[in-house]
Amino acid sequence: MKTILASVLLTFQFFTIVPVTKNIDLNHKTVTGMFQFLPWLGAFMGAVVALIFEGLQLTNSSSLLIGFLMAMAFIIWTGGLHLDGFTDMGDAYFSYQDVKKRQEILDDPRVGAFGAMALLFLVLTKIIFLTELVTQGILASYWLIFVPFLARTALGFYLVWTKPSKDKGIGFFFRTHIHLTQYLLFTVVSLLIGTALIMYWAHTWIPAVLVGITLIAVVCYKMWTKKNFGGASGDLYGAFIEGTEALLWITLLCLS
Repeated sequence: MKTILASVLLTFQFFTIVPVTKNIDLNHKTVTGMFQFLPWLGAFMGAVVALIFEGLQLTNSSSLLIGFLMAMAFIIWTGGLHLDGFTDMGDAYFSYQDVKKRQEILDDPRVGAFGAMALLFLVLTKIIFLTELVTQGILASYWLIFVPFLARTALGFYLVWTKPSKDKGIGFFFRTHIHLTQYLLFTVVSLLIGTALIMYWAHTWIPAVLVGITLIAVVCYKMWTKKNFGGASGDLYGAFIEGTEALLWITLLCLS
C-alpha cells in the first residue's frame, strides 16, 4: 500500500504542478508504479478540465474562448513540462544536423527559433481544433477525459518498445528503473478498461478507432525518433504526449 501511494505521489510530483514536497525514494517499484498510474493521471486531469468545460457551457462564452481555456487548462496542469520537450525536439530536428548533434541540442535548455515555431504551431493547432470541436458540438466531457488518458497510455508502448538514445539523462533513468513486462501488461489492461468505459459512455466506436490511430502513431514515432535521434529520451517522451494529443483532437474532428 505504501508503494502504491508513493507511486501515485511521484506521478503528481513529476508530471503535474501539484506541489508534492515529500521526499520519495525512486526505485524500481515506485518508478514502475508511477508510470503505471500515468494514464489514469491523464484521465483525472481530463476530468478536472471537463468540469471547467461543463461550467463554461452554462455561460455565454464563445467557442474560441472555450477552446482556448481547454488548451490552457491542460498546459497549466502539466506546467508546460511536455511542451518543453516538444520545443527541444523542434529545435533539434530542424537543425538538420547529424544524430549526435541533435542529441546535444535536445540537452540544451535554450530555445531556438525552430523550437519556438514548433511550440507556436502545436499550441495553435490544439486551440483551433478544440474550438472547432466546440463549434460543431462534438467536444464532450468524455473526450476531454479520454484523449489525455490515451496519449499517456500510448507513451507506455513507446517507452517499452524504444531503447534510450544515450546512457544518461532522466529518460534513461526511468527506462532502466521500470519492470518493462509488468508495466506493459498493466498498460494493456488500462487501455482495454479505459477504452471500454468511454465507448460505453459515448455510445460510439470512435474510441476504438482512436486507439488504432494512436498505436500506428507509436510505431511511426518510434521509427522516426530512432532515425533522427538514435532512440528515445525524456524530451521525446514529453513531445510524444503533446503530439499525440494534438493528433487525437484532429482525428476526432475528422471522424465526427
